[in-house]
Amino acid sequence: MIRIWILILLISNGMFCQDSDKWYSKKDKIIIPFDFSNNLIIIDVLINETSLKVILDTGTEKNILFSFPSNDSIELFNPIKTQISGVGIGNSVDALISSNNKLRIKEFEDHDFTVLILSENNINFISKLGKEVNGIIGYSFFKDRLIEIDYDKKRIIIHKDRKYIEKKKFKKYKQEKIELINNKPYVEINSILDQKKASLKLLLDTGLSDGLWIFENDSLSLPKKVLNDYLGFGLAGEINGKRARIDKLYFSKFEFEDVLVAYPDLLSFKNINLIYGRNGSIGGELLKRFHLFIDYKEKLLYLKKSQSFNNLFNYNMSGIEVKHSGVEPIKEEIRLNSASSQINALEIVKNNSEFRYNYKFILKPIFVITNLRENSPAQKAGLLPNDKIVSINNKKAHNYTIQKITDLFQSEDGKKIKMEVEREGKIIEVEFYLKKII
Repeated sequence: MIRIWILILLISNGMFCQDSDKWYSKKDKIIIPFDFSNNLIIIDVLINETSLKVILDTGTEKNILFSFPSNDSIELFNPIKTQISGVGIGNSVDALISSNNKLRIKEFEDHDFTVLILSENNINFISKLGKEVNGIIGYSFFKDRLIEIDYDKKRIIIHKDRKYIEKKKFKKYKQEKIELINNKPYVEINSILDQKKASLKLLLDTGLSDGLWIFENDSLSLPKKVLNDYLGFGLAGEINGKRARIDKLYFSKFEFEDVLVAYPDLLSFKNINLIYGRNGSIGGELLKRFHLFIDYKEKLLYLKKSQSFNNLFNYNMSGIEVKHSGVEPIKEEIRLNSASSQINALEIVKNNSEFRYNYKFILKPIFVITNLRENSPAQKAGLLPNDKIVSINNKKAHNYTIQKITDLFQSEDGKKIKMEVEREGKIIEVEFYLKKII
């Protein structure tokens, strides 16, 4: 059972204020490795000495916890009841806001860490990403520090000395202004949509998997060729919309062509107040193409090409949405080299063989189809929601991760996909070809 210990501190808040910008480390820089999954940056943190995994998200002002490790407890201080709204088709949710907590990430410490705790656990990152995520860290991590994001080496670097980095590194980077509104960073970029020039004001959002979201309006209409699709999920539920491509995108001094863009259904934003003039968001699929320095104090962004700069902008051409649906024990055979004549339980000796074998059972992931895009190759092949995936291209499903399945379904137009699925106890075989529609 998960336990949350809510403690009321009988100490003046003044003892803790302004503590978050102190530098506790003896080093001039703090290196934080991250896991990069579905274009999201996931880091290990300690909150009041409880180990958690969180998404590093420039697109949110708040720090949020929505799940906790099984059989663990966490102490949280000074709770106040509140409600929060988020992106997705749903209502506001009840939450507690807790202050005076201690955050630790490697040698980095924040002794005045404020966090929102969702009382309704309706966000399940394990099913979406195949791995546990407990929350989101936003503005407070970035506000007082020079943050470097190295997508190639999968690491965050917090720098103490801005002037030293400016002399040593920034000459190799392009500089771009950012505007902080409600503690969120915005950038101005230019684009060509259906051969028409458009200037876009976009939220810089490391917590968005897609590369580019644009809000449809009178001046930013949909391109002629679009694809209805599931875009993802937010705090308030699922997000649907359309996908298309734009001719050109100019981000700082860099140019991209044939960029994949999503147009989310504006009903998903009914519970949040969008700032005036905002046209959408720029997310991980595009940001990962750069080595970044983010400087909230100076309101500057520094960019240099990463190794993935020239990668194509691909999408899921199968039409299948997959979720992680628990684990199951899988029997594996182990070859033993022992020359002993004694045979243990669950151990076999094959005829005319000097080798001995044993079995072990390992818990492996189960993947299930949750949704199918209308008229997609997978739907036309006869796949259905709730089909359990047994194999893909002759490889057992449990040997994949959700990321590897995603990569396969985005790989290349015309690629043949063979799948075995289990439906009502029967094994069904299908095959189809990935098809690029946009």
